[in-house]
Amino acid sequence: MKCINMALYDIVKAGVACQSETPIRLDKLLALMERNESYIYWLQPLHADVHAQVPAVSINGKFYHPNLKLEKAIFRHVRLSRDFDNQELLEDGTPKLRIPVRLMREKVKSSIRFQVRLQKCAKKCARSAKKCVVRPRAAPQY
Repeated sequence: MKCINMALYDIVKAGVACQSETPIRLDKLLALMERNESYIYWLQPLHADVHAQVPAVSINGKFYHPNLKLEKAIFRHVRLSRDFDNQELLEDGTPKLRIPVRLMREKVKSSIRFQVRLQKCAKKCARSAKKCVVRPRAAPQY
């Protein structure tokens, strides 16, 4: 995780500061911050628009860019839908991103890959004139 120079950013939404022993251990941060957006500070570069916002975490009084693994853990509960809008308005009317742009790209890429897999299955089933049945994997027998 990279340290952030706060002189270059405005805080759009403040989060909860985190205290951790040094050196910072990512596995402990993952367990603490998983599915918990309250630790995220949303920062916007000076003189930039909403799409330039970046998430940050405050650990021991310093701000850091979270890595992709931490972002995925924090925003794991956010699901993409057909009408998903990555912007929301705060109580004071300030626009804010729902999830980081980098994570949004990853989620879109994953959803496209899943859609392609379903289309291939449908084409395969149409060629063989059989019904396509997706069966869940059976639980392992012990």
